[in-house]
Amino acid sequence: MFELTRLKGIVTLLKFNKKGEIVEETRLNNLLVDTGLEYAAKLLNGVSTSPFQYIAIGSGSTSPQATDTSLESEVDRVLASTSYESPYKAKLTATFEFSSSVTIREAGIFNASSDGNMLSRITFADKSFDAGESLGIIWTIEISRS
Repeated sequence: MFELTRLKGIVTLLKFNKKGEIVEETRLNNLLVDTGLEYAAKLLNGVSTSPFQYIAIGSGSTSPQATDTSLESEVDRVLASTSYESPYKAKLTATFEFSSSVTIREAGIFNASSDGNMLSRITFADKSFDAGESLGIIWTIEISRS
């Protein structure tokens, strides 16, 4: 019996105003990069023990490529809240609060608080934030049979 398995990343971006109200929601698919697939395989048998628990954001706008190993222009990185959702979904959630005006155009998942290995990357239309606003990211990686 031949079985195909696939990984798929789904990203939800939530823009919050200064009152903490959601003013914009965007849902997109991401690209799982080569190093991410390599380290995911290494996690399965313990060759690597560094799980993907960090979400980074940046201002780069170059489209994701399978060979990417970092964001184009990283602005911030945080330890995400992680969970498992049935069936077969790894979920990472993070919030970025801004103290000055910034425009965000990219995000990625990593296995370290700096540098490290990237699992996936996404770019999107400009998301501009003023001081006091925030960006919530809900990143779900689904594993399924094709």
